[in-house]
Amino acid sequence: MRSILEHILSPSQAAIWWLGQAGYVIRALELTVVIDPYLSDSAANGAQEFSRLYPAPVQPEDLMADIYIVTHDHLDHLDPGTLSEYQYKLDTWFVAPSLAAKKLISLGIPESRITVINVGESKTIQGLEINGIFALPTGPDVLDTTGYHMKFANGRNVYHTSDTQFHPLLVAAAPQKPEVMMVPVNGKWGNPGPEQAAELSYALQPKFVMPNHYDMMALNAENPEVFKWFCTKMNMQEQCIIPERMQPFVWS
Repeated sequence: MRSILEHILSPSQAAIWWLGQAGYVIRALELTVVIDPYLSDSAANGAQEFSRLYPAPVQPEDLMADIYIVTHDHLDHLDPGTLSEYQYKLDTWFVAPSLAAKKLISLGIPESRITVINVGESKTIQGLEINGIFALPTGPDVLDTTGYHMKFANGRNVYHTSDTQFHPLLVAAAPQKPEVMMVPVNGKWGNPGPEQAAELSYALQPKFVMPNHYDMMALNAENPEVFKWFCTKMNMQEQCIIPERMQPFVWS
C-alpha cells in the first residue's frame, strides 16, 4: 500500500492498481479510491472451489482509502474479511447502492460514513463525482447492483461496470467513451464472456479497457488473451490493457 500512496503523479494524471478479481485502487490529485477490494478468502468458506489462487497483494489491515466503493453484495465485492480488518472505518467515506449499504452497516461501518448512490444518482465526495450506472444484476440476491462512473477534479475518469449481464439496455445506459473501463470477462454466473465483453467495449469506445474477474478462482477463470483477441478483431488492440496486479497504469 505504501508503494501506491508514494507513487508520484502529475496534476493531470491518474493511476490504477489492480488488486485482482474486480478490485482496484485508483489515485489522482492525492485522492485514493478503492472499489470492490477482495483481500481475504471469504468466498471459500464452505465452498473450497472458490479458494484464492494467490495471496492478497495488500493485506486488509494495510488498505487505506479516502473513498471505498462497493458495487453489490457478493463476497468477492463486498468482502466481510477485508472490511473486518480495515483500519480506517471512521475516516473513510463508503459508497454503495441501497441493499449493499445495509450490509455495510451490519458489518460495523458507521452509517454516518456511508453515502448511498443507486443507479441514476450522482453525488460528489471530496471532489470526486460518482455516478451510479445501470448494471443488469446477475442474481435475485443483488438486485441493487450498480456500476460506477467516477470523475476526478482533473478530468480523469473511470467506469467500473460491476458484475453485469450483457444487454442492449446496458449499452444504452452506460457512459460513452470513458477514459478507462473495467469489465468482467469470466463468462459465468451471468457475467459476459470475452466476446460479449469486447462487444460492450466496442459499443462504448473507452480510451482504455481492462478485463477483470478472471484470475482469482479456478472455477471462475478465463484467459484474458481471448478478450484481447476479440478486441483486436474489432480494431481495439491499442485500447485493450491487460494489467499486472499491483503494477500502476498511469494515464493523462
